[in-house]
Amino acid sequence: MVCLFYNILAIVAAMYSLFDVNYFVRLLFTTLWRRIIPRKKKRFSEDIRTYGFCTTNDVDFFMTHMNNARFLRELDFSRIDFYHRTGLYEGVVSRKATVLQGATTVRYRKPLPIFAFYQVTTRLVYCDDKAIYLEHKFITLSDNFVRAIAISKQNITGLEVTVSELISIVDPESLQLEAPEDLKHWLEYINASSEKLKKSD
Repeated sequence: MVCLFYNILAIVAAMYSLFDVNYFVRLLFTTLWRRIIPRKKKRFSEDIRTYGFCTTNDVDFFMTHMNNARFLRELDFSRIDFYHRTGLYEGVVSRKATVLQGATTVRYRKPLPIFAFYQVTTRLVYCDDKAIYLEHKFITLSDNFVRAIAISKQNITGLEVTVSELISIVDPESLQLEAPEDLKHWLEYINASSEKLKKSD
């Protein structure tokens, strides 16, 4: 019995040393939660909200607020929830397509304090033939202040239709979105960066 305990302990220690176990556990929990307890389908025009709590695992060197890398990590869970809540996940999987993160930008406005409850709102702000663009806001519940805002580009590959057409199929009442001004500038940067790298290859 003691030997079994130490074997299990060794396996757990090995898992934690080789993998980000907490990440995969939460990823699995987020996915299963939406499968087991489905909620009313959301429109692409609506905000999708997920909630979090800044713990000692999330803080930076100063131990007072969330470190920058954690914001990007939280976006993974928010995007997964977005895909499930809007029905886009089924739309992608049923067509045997693949979603790849193309780019992300984050603007940190104010530190997110340790032991603070917060929500992440996610919404679709634009789509083109190859990708969707999501806006994420980190908002502390105590004061409703937007601590950080992020934009992510999600490339959807392997489709026989364009991404814009897929959005219309999943949500027939969705409207054609025009890219916001800040997104237009970001896309210009991405294109310029892409051209620069092509020249250097």
